[in-house]
Amino acid sequence: MRKIVISLFVMAVFVAFVSQVFALTPEPRKGQKMERFTGRVTSVDISDMTMVVESMKAGMTFEIGAARVKGYKTINSVKKGDRVTVQYVMGQGTATARTITKNKPYR
Repeated sequence: MRKIVISLFVMAVFVAFVSQVFALTPEPRKGQKMERFTGRVTSVDISDMTMVVESMKAGMTFEIGAARVKGYKTINSVKKGDRVTVQYVMGQGTATARTITKNKPYR
């Protein structure tokens, strides 16, 4: 009986922490749509959690605090000159990155 109670407690704690990880990435609000921007990283500021990406036509600044990364180990691995695609949502004049994907470099 004691083993069952302990195992249920451990599972409850695990579920509580795992559900919090998924809550870190902001969900688009009703009326917001997910957008994409592809370009080269021109600056990354880890202390402010911002990143500037420029394409041939425009440049954008993203808040990257809650972004997931694909092709990188951590957000600290993103460096100037990398080619990335950022999925983001616009809210109150700021672009909040949801996913940062590393792209293959140009040849």
